[in-house]
Amino acid sequence: METEFKILATIEEQIAVRFTGKVNVLSTFNRQYLGHILFKDGEIYQVVFQNLKGLKAFYQLIIQEFSLQSFNYVVEPEVVEDKERQIHYPYAVMRNKMADVIKQYRDSLKFRPPENVKIIIDAEFIEDTLPVTPQEFAVLETLTEWNSPFDVYQHCPLLDHEITWALVSLRKKSALKILASRNKSDDSP
Repeated sequence: METEFKILATIEEQIAVRFTGKVNVLSTFNRQYLGHILFKDGEIYQVVFQNLKGLKAFYQLIIQEFSLQSFNYVVEPEVVEDKERQIHYPYAVMRNKMADVIKQYRDSLKFRPPENVKIIIDAEFIEDTLPVTPQEFAVLETLTEWNSPFDVYQHCPLLDHEITWALVSLRKKSALKILASRNKSDDSP
């Protein structure tokens, strides 16, 4: 499976030569900048991808490639300071977790909510004494500000599959209300 990931070959090459600089992630369609991976002495210091940062950005990039999206990668040397470090895991640990992340992502796809609904917290649940997991709490916290599935997945610090499983679990606990959006054709004069 790993041979199909162009990004992994690029990362491993930079690690092998103890590269310091940036690998820019560009759209193959229009060469638009989508993010970057920052290295210092062959270690990954930072990943930014589609407005995400850190490990979530790294795994989102892997998931996008797994979903058959292709990107161009441009390597450029750059001065990198220690204060820019956001990722403290060795690449080997991140790579070992990759297969599990992809499996979880694939398994969660069928449970992902449709984009045309709104998700709100049921007020009665707030008064309930049911315990919540840290993942559920992160989703609930995000739902206090955002209610569309797109925004929840975009702004929650969890990986996509973790958000999906937390939403499923919260739904089973009756913590959420799902509101279907009205179609414009439903409006009668």
